[in-house]
Amino acid sequence: MNFNDTKKFAVAVALLAFGTANAATINLSKCVASINKTMSDGASVTFWVFGPAGGMCTGALPGAPIEVGVGDTLNLTLNINGMTPQEAAPYNGHTIHLHGADVATAEDGVPETGAPVTGDTYTFTPAGNMYGSYMYHCHVHTVKHLEMGMYGALIVRPKDASGNFLNQITASAATTYDYVQTYLFSTVDPAYHTATGDSTVFADYNPKYFLITGAEGKTTAAPAVSLAAAVNKKVALRLIGLHSVGGTFEIRDAAGAAKTFTAYTEDGRALPTAQTVTSLDVSAGQRFDIIFTTPATTGAWYPQISYKKLRDGAAYATAYGKVTF
Repeated sequence: MNFNDTKKFAVAVALLAFGTANAATINLSKCVASINKTMSDGASVTFWVFGPAGGMCTGALPGAPIEVGVGDTLNLTLNINGMTPQEAAPYNGHTIHLHGADVATAEDGVPETGAPVTGDTYTFTPAGNMYGSYMYHCHVHTVKHLEMGMYGALIVRPKDASGNFLNQITASAATTYDYVQTYLFSTVDPAYHTATGDSTVFADYNPKYFLITGAEGKTTAAPAVSLAAAVNKKVALRLIGLHSVGGTFEIRDAAGAAKTFTAYTEDGRALPTAQTVTSLDVSAGQRFDIIFTTPATTGAWYPQISYKKLRDGAAYATAYGKVTF
């Protein structure tokens, strides 16, 4: 082992020690439920969603966020029973894939590499270099089950010496925030929700609804999500891409002027240098954790994503959030 390897090893051990000094074990169980959601045009769309196991399974779109600290151990159990909505073979059953997480193959929830589709427990212990936003989703017939709504946010957070979560994105104090909210981006092609098996529908994606955290947010007057903050405060947003198209994220004021924000992580790892920008392209499966500072006077800003066609970048629609201060 040369000097550089020794140094890297020492850093890795230090990070691991920091994360595991007050490690906790988190045991969660999920089930799968079917819900109907009425969209803005009055149409009803059926979704399959993850909900808490126990009794009659119910859930919401998206699934509830899961938070785990660096060094903690998450045991996430998926309970499957005969009432679970699912497809016919060979696409029957469900799994949970911890997207972006470093786990053993046996914990990865991928049927093609041996994961059971009739229920399993997925164990994840984030290491000291893993901070920020991840996601969990079903990996059975992914093109269909993602579209059906089987996903949620998985957040890895730093902890203090007593084992409490820090209001920071990473272990760096520069990422301290006063408020935080998750923006989970997704799109809906209703035809996918009724197609089965190897239908040719799955070869041509035509989204009709454009969501942030399960809601449409078609205008600034009717945002998908809202956050009541205060002036001169730091607001963190967790941007999680589960859409099947392109997307550009921005923050604009009431007059439409773009506002700067700083990205500190990408795909669950701290960026080597924080990036202060006015827009971010967020692709399917991609995640960023960002912070912006509210101004000194009261008002509102509108975090938003412009969904775009993959073929030519042409606009589909914009979905809006809102932060008041």
